[in-house]
Amino acid sequence: MEDGYWLSLEDKQKMEAFKKELESLKAAHKNFAKNKGGLSPQDRENWRVNSKRTNEVYVEIKALRFKNIMEAGKG
Repeated sequence: MEDGYWLSLEDKQKMEAFKKELESLKAAHKNFAKNKGGLSPQDRENWRVNSKRTNEVYVEIKALRFKNIMEAGKG
C-alpha cells in the first residue's frame, strides 16, 4: 500500500514533511556518529536532541501510516 494513499491532503503533506525532516536528521546523525570520539559537550547534547527528535518523527510517521490503514479499511 502506498504511503498516505487514503489520507487527506493535509495528512499527506504532513507525512511528506516528516519524511524530509527524517532524512535531514539521519544525515546529521551520520555526521555525529563519524566524529563521536571528538565531540564537544555541546555537540554531544546536539546529538542527543537530534536522536530525540528522530524518535518523535518516527512515531509521527508511524501514526500517520496507521491512520492510512484505518482509512483504507473504511473505504
